[in-house]
Amino acid sequence: MLWRGFGIDNAMGQMAQCFGNADDKSGKGRQMPVHFGSIEHHSLTISSPLATQIPQAAGVGYALCRTPGRCDRTIAACYFGEGLASEGDFHAGLMLASTIPSPTLYIVRNNGFVISTPSSEQYYGDGIAARGPGYDIDTVCVDGNDVLAVLTVTREARRRCLEQGRASYSRP
Repeated sequence: MLWRGFGIDNAMGQMAQCFGNADDKSGKGRQMPVHFGSIEHHSLTISSPLATQIPQAAGVGYALCRTPGRCDRTIAACYFGEGLASEGDFHAGLMLASTIPSPTLYIVRNNGFVISTPSSEQYYGDGIAARGPGYDIDTVCVDGNDVLAVLTVTREARRRCLEQGRASYSRP
């Protein structure tokens, strides 16, 4: 949000959000604390329940495709951790994004822990990247500690989303 020009004053001014009052610029007191959003800066507020953002992102990508002048230049991006790949919403979201015109980029952060459980106890093998091709979604793994590699892969994934009009999946 700061990179998009939201400004530190807006971020600090979110105390109204903590109090849940109408002075909250993001959600008018209807959102949980620290769920910033700004129509002006093209950022929707996050969703607290785990994994709900995955099908929501597919819906946003679909809406972008139906908006004249946006389908060929705008994608939806969704970030989540590897633990959410075990939630039902993960599968519903990827199925939706792979079957409707939904230029959506899914970026999965794999830090080796599913909340407080090691990934090795959550699933066998990689467990995440193998799921993308199951939905016929382009999938790329990249070392999340290599900033330039992440940038390169993200740009390529965005290009594919726009070109194909459907989802891409990246696991840094």
